[in-house]
Amino acid sequence: MEVLLLIYNLLLQILYCVPVVYAWILFQHTRNYLYLYITGLFFFYSVENVIIFITEFDSTFAKFYDTTFMSVPTARTIIFVAVLLFLLLITASILKETVNYLLLALLGLITLFMLFIPMMKDSAMKVFIYYTPCQIFSFLVGIYGMRRLKSHPEHYDETLRKRFHRAFFWTAVFSVLIIVEDWIVIFNFDNYGIPGIRITNRSFTENLMSIYFVYTALRILGSYLRSFMVSAASAENAETQTVSTQDMPSGQDAGSEPGSDSSEYVPDGASNGPAPAEPSAQIQEPPLDAGFRSPGASPEDAFSDRADYSKFYLFSRDYQLTPREQHILQLLLDNKTNVEIADDLCISIGTAKAHVHNIFAKVEVKKRQQLLDVYEKFG
Repeated sequence: MEVLLLIYNLLLQILYCVPVVYAWILFQHTRNYLYLYITGLFFFYSVENVIIFITEFDSTFAKFYDTTFMSVPTARTIIFVAVLLFLLLITASILKETVNYLLLALLGLITLFMLFIPMMKDSAMKVFIYYTPCQIFSFLVGIYGMRRLKSHPEHYDETLRKRFHRAFFWTAVFSVLIIVEDWIVIFNFDNYGIPGIRITNRSFTENLMSIYFVYTALRILGSYLRSFMVSAASAENAETQTVSTQDMPSGQDAGSEPGSDSSEYVPDGASNGPAPAEPSAQIQEPPLDAGFRSPGASPEDAFSDRADYSKFYLFSRDYQLTPREQHILQLLLDNKTNVEIADDLCISIGTAKAHVHNIFAKVEVKKRQQLLDVYEKFG
């Protein structure tokens, strides 16, 4: 049994560390605070799991921790409040809104309430009252997120709206299940009497909720992280090719044999894999003279509507499109074929297909019409 519990804890710790690393790397590249909030959420999940793990294997520490919890639960309160705060900040970032001040004020009241709980007499009810407000708060966050997505569907594309609605729904469901588990364990298995305090610190339902959060976070973070990794490798290759080109005879391209076709070199499998990104993966605002126009608009109407331009920029920013992908998106919105895109940008068809495939992966669509539909419904 102890071996299974050890394996369980190690797997949980690995699961928490993966999104922490992913989100932190993305935050360093984009300075998008959503990734910082995700890092904070799973960091505190990880800290909590380490503490619980020690209580399960060290009886001396468990007795000290449980006794301290009944008198001054500062450490546990800090962890719980931090998790709830990051959950609220992530919700606001997903909804693209400011933090709801009512929920923020409620979190402040819950924090004060948890700090004054030790004044009550030691009992199972005291512990249950300590935990329950946290689960009520996460339940309210889930309900709030679902209602905002339902009341303003035009602000979100269909794919992301369904995914986040599912995440908010399960947040509310797991919150109720955690309360049920707490009731069963606290009033039937734990002991808070005079003979000695024995507390079950782990909530398996809470672990299931955190595992679901890991799954959801990795689905969102994975594609963006792969894009940045490809971008970094591409930047290094571009720098190497630039140095090589300067040392070659005039009129001969880097990487080509004398007399060979000077068209762009495409690695094997490039047409089916992610596109080689531009040297800089920063989301750049397209210039006002870039000639972007909505699908169906005539060339002379380019940028006639400022809202079209703003929408394009926000779309490119939210989906982390590189400068090259932004240019190709403009052509896709003009219903250009892969051949026409390759001709306009002076690249090979394979490279054009690879960039288009990369855009589809980031927007999470499989067809051009789906891309146009997502863009049409965006914001």
